[in-house]
Formats: sequence, C-alpha cells, structure tokens
Amino acid sequence: MIKRFIYILLAASLASCQFFEKETEPDAVVILGKHYLDKSDIIRVLPADYTAADSTRIIDAYINKWATDYLLLDNARDNIGQDRQQELDELVENYRVELYAQEYLKDLTKQNLDTIISESQIKAFYESRKEDFKLNEDLVQFRYLQLDPLNTDLQKITKWFNKGDVPSLRKIDSLKLSYRNYFLNDSIWVKKSHLFDAMNVINPVNEKLYIKENKIWKLEDSLGVYLVRFNKVLKRGDRAPLSYVKPTVKQVLLNKSKLTYIKKLEKDLLNDAINSDKLKINN
Repeated sequence: MIKRFIYILLAASLASCQFFEKETEPDAVVILGKHYLDKSDIIRVLPADYTAADSTRIIDAYINKWATDYLLLDNARDNIGQDRQQELDELVENYRVELYAQEYLKDLTKQNLDTIISESQIKAFYESRKEDFKLNEDLVQFRYLQLDPLNTDLQKITKWFNKGDVPSLRKIDSLKLSYRNYFLNDSIWVKKSHLFDAMNVINPVNEKLYIKENKIWKLEDSLGVYLVRFNKVLKRGDRAPLSYVKPTVKQVLLNKSKLTYIKKLEKDLLNDAINSDKLKINN
C-alpha cells in the first residue's frame, strides 16, 4: 500500500514540470529513520524512455536496495565497535581523497599531456627491448579469394592472383563484388587463428602442408574455390614484427609519459605548498 502511494505520488508529480525542480526542503517520498529519498533521487534512476510498467519495476527495485543498504548501515553502526568504526571511516575518507585526487589528475593529464609519440620513439623503444616482444602464437601474411566454382572469370582471376603484381591485384580488386570472401593485403600480419576462421579448407589438421612462405594454392571444398598465397610466416617464440606490436609500444610509451608527468605534477604541488607555507610540518 505504501509503495502504491509512492508510485501514485510520483506519477502525479511527473505530470507537472515542477517535478524537475529541486525544492529547498527535501520532498521526501521514502523515509527510513533519518534517511530519505526525494523525487529527484528517484527520477534519476529512470531511463529516458521508460514506461509506466518500467517505472514501477525500476523504482521498486531501487527502493528495496536503498532501504536494505541503509538498514544494514544503521545496524552496523549499532553493533560494530567504535574502534572498528573509526578504522572503516578512515578507509572511507582515504578512498574519498584518492577518488578526487585521481579524477583531478586524469583531467589535468587529458588537458596537458602531449600524446604524440613519434615513429623514432617507437622504433627506438622496440629496438632497445629485443627480448620483450616474443610471439605467443603464429602469425602469417597472406591473401586469399573465395569464389563460386561457376564464376565465369575464375580462369583469369586465377591468372592475376598467381601473377600478383600491382596491375593484376588492381584487376582482382575491381571484381571483389563477385567474390564470396576475400582478403588481399598480404603485408599485414594476422594471427594464424584468424586464417582458420576465414577458411575451413586450411585448418590445424593440414596447416603444415599448406602454411609455407611464398606458396600459392588453389583449393576447393563444398563452400567454393579458394586462391591462397602465403607471403611470410612467423612462429610462436619468434620476435614480433614492429608493425604488429606498434600499438602496444605506443601505449607503453604513453603510459610512461603519463607517469612522468604525474610524478612531476605531484612534486611541483608539494614544493609549491612548502614554499608558500601552505604545508607546515611541526617537529
């Protein structure tokens, strides 16, 4: 009955633009001891496109959760020893300070940190850590086409594919709407597992037969005809190529730059506070 009254009150309030105005005194619709929820607290949990049925379900769940949490809090205050309560309050305060500090640092970093990492920086970092970039799975460079066996251009497409020069690849690309599937950029390193996802005709059972550098294959299964060319292959444990780990290297350098910036900022803040006598340490 109480909840029904609350929902009726909320519905009536929703019909008025005054619902969205924060009143000077709390307009409490739910009261639990010294704790309360007003209309603005409840309206915040409702999605923009809620229905009447949605509002009833969402508000019911929210009130139940809110009341349970505060009942537990009040009972904890009554039953947990004062020393332990003080420890918990200190933890809460430390967390509050840390939360605000980290939010402020995040905003300052976003506004002031230079996020441009040059190619020379990336290459220098990569070359200085030759043992850090080892592959944990095989990589391949390959191109392939999957065609319908009845494709009228199959013979000339096969010829262009095998030739593999720039004019031939342009001709292949011009007919891509007729392919069932394709991937033509064999300068990109791709995980071997992605190759298996692209075509069932090459799989972990027969990979040793087909996955070889500078090899071209014409294969066929029930799904079509495949033209496949492998450019290069790297094995697990080999050094990862720079082009493959470049995003990772860039992120590492950005993180290092961010850490350096934050340390300098914290040091400057502390020095300014000491020099201005804002921070005083009494021995």
